[in-house]
Amino acid sequence: MRNELIKDESIKESKYKGSILIVDDEEDILDTFSIILEDEGFQVDTSSNPEEALKKLKEKSYDLVLSDMRMPGMTGEKFLEEMRKFNSFTSFIVMTAYGTIENAVACMKKGAFHYLSKPIDFNDPSIWNLIKEAVEKAKILKENIKLKEEIKLLRSNVDFIITKNQEMIEILNFIKKIAQLDITVLITGESGVGKELFAKAIHRLSPRKDKPFIAINCANISPEIMEAEFFGYRKGAFTGATENRKGIFELANGGTVFLDEIGEIPLDIQSKFLRFLQEKEIRRIGEDRSIKVDVRIITATNKNLKKLVQEGKFREDLYYRIEGIKIRIPPLRERKEDIPLLANYFVQKFNEKYNASVKGITPEAMEVLINYQWEGNVRQLENTIYKACIVTGNNEYIDVEHIDKDILSSETKKDFIFDYNKAKEKQMKKFMRSYLTILLSLTDGNISKAARLANIERQSLQKLIKKYQINPEEFRKR
Repeated sequence: MRNELIKDESIKESKYKGSILIVDDEEDILDTFSIILEDEGFQVDTSSNPEEALKKLKEKSYDLVLSDMRMPGMTGEKFLEEMRKFNSFTSFIVMTAYGTIENAVACMKKGAFHYLSKPIDFNDPSIWNLIKEAVEKAKILKENIKLKEEIKLLRSNVDFIITKNQEMIEILNFIKKIAQLDITVLITGESGVGKELFAKAIHRLSPRKDKPFIAINCANISPEIMEAEFFGYRKGAFTGATENRKGIFELANGGTVFLDEIGEIPLDIQSKFLRFLQEKEIRRIGEDRSIKVDVRIITATNKNLKKLVQEGKFREDLYYRIEGIKIRIPPLRERKEDIPLLANYFVQKFNEKYNASVKGITPEAMEVLINYQWEGNVRQLENTIYKACIVTGNNEYIDVEHIDKDILSSETKKDFIFDYNKAKEKQMKKFMRSYLTILLSLTDGNISKAARLANIERQSLQKLIKKYQINPEEFRKR
């Protein structure tokens, strides 16, 4: 049946997967279209009644609805209006006979993806392109809705930290425990991984949550004024000290101070900082009395502090003092499953901040984002998404062409494969080569022994050895 209807071999070979609901009061059309679409790889349901079709749409998620324009009891336009009351993602293509094109255009204004004129010629490649685009659009919308729901769920657990990576989840569970303990924490990780967010999470989960949280990047403070910034000063203590001023530790009394890039503190300030940690008191510059201060200290660095200790650039006693609890935040390239979540979150954030309406990210663009190595981590991803949103425009999807050219032109290896069969084939090859290598190593390259060990026929093992290009001679003892 299909070969009679489709003569174009290139169309025959293509497989556009997806789920379709056909709604038409003519049984012949339902039967014929079902055969054609199912032969192309679609999962198809049918309904001759619009009311029944609406029930199906409430019970099951479809990628596309193909609906007739004129049906007993309800027009295609009214059917679309009813569907959109509870379904915002399923694509809708209306099938219209000659003389009702205006009605089809009206449907498009109300959110229909497109229209098809009857009789529909499935030999026309443009028909299949239209169906493919409609199905892909619905899949993108469904994925975006799913990601938004996941983001809401994740943010409800630990505010503002979005992840589904197992290692990150374990870190979050860990900080919930240590947040209750008044102990120093050292957070390590590359620039841009979100070390300050984790420090903020510890503070908000701690008994100090209603007190100040002050974050300072030590690399941004000049060594000449660092002591004054940390400990404060008395009026007249030095030129320019025109009034008494509290330092960071005093201002944060009862709360938490987060010191990022702790390795940038000069040695002379390190000794005073260590004394503060030990005595829990500060002395303003120019003062002759000390002030008791109750502050929790969380530090962070992207440097190797132990190496700095060995080089004499960081005090060893201070290092062990701040390393009460050590947490490593993995880089973004080690948690690629977070990239779609974060990317869609940043699209939402951009839309809310600038009252924009960027619809989401296409699968092709998402593949580029997932495969990039992100040396700047989450911060770089956020900047990239913001740039892409600016050039995309409202009511459009971020596509490959909207992504920063530096990322597109990078020579980084693509290490994630979206296509299931290709991904399975790659992993199977990796597994089989490793398995056969171990098997032949244990049997000194003896295929008969290896076959018995593997519990398969010798001939079958020989075929596998040949297929995966393993040379048994390399494993035989000389």
